[in-house]
Amino acid sequence: MEKVSNSTRQTKVEAKEQTGVLVPLDSAGKSAAVQIATPLTAEEKQRLARLEKVIDAKLGDFFEVGSALMEIKGKELFRETHRNFNLYCLDRWGFGRSYANKLIGSAERIQLLPQDQTRPANEFQIRPFLKLEPEEFPKKWQTILDAAGTGKVTSRIVEETLQLPKRKRKRRKVKTTDRKEKVNELLDSLRAALKEKNVEDAMQELAKLEKLLRA
Repeated sequence: MEKVSNSTRQTKVEAKEQTGVLVPLDSAGKSAAVQIATPLTAEEKQRLARLEKVIDAKLGDFFEVGSALMEIKGKELFRETHRNFNLYCLDRWGFGRSYANKLIGSAERIQLLPQDQTRPANEFQIRPFLKLEPEEFPKKWQTILDAAGTGKVTSRIVEETLQLPKRKRKRRKVKTTDRKEKVNELLDSLRAALKEKNVEDAMQELAKLEKLLRA
């Protein structure tokens, strides 16, 4: 019969007490499987299924997707299958936490607009606002609409009107993992622009991608 040390047995007991579920542990006392914090209720499972259906059907609608991701993250509806939100996004949707947070940040700001006010047509129009506090968005967005007049609101108009200061960063060697995540993020943005037939924004994202790959 296999002998189990007291320390290992105690670690398993502590894991069960913390999570409510006994999971296999390795020799270092770490979980060898997905550790479930609190199982989802039947209502939460139904809600998760509905939210994922929204994301799956409306990947081109950044506001709907961002709102769905916001609720999944806020209520930790991913917890039964994934250790954290980043792993959930990568495994379930193919994009990382950085891009997901941009969608969530966009949805947070749009929710602050009055119901009768014109909303951004795509995520590129609102992306520069992510550098500002959410509460600043409604007033700043109205300024953008006034500047555009009867014309189309473009990301260039947004950036020029806001006149956001550019942060000076020291050049550093980009780690392989950081570079890969940035490339994937730019590809996601490029796909979204192409899907919306937004040539100007697509070219901007393509230029950023080329610059990154040549660095």
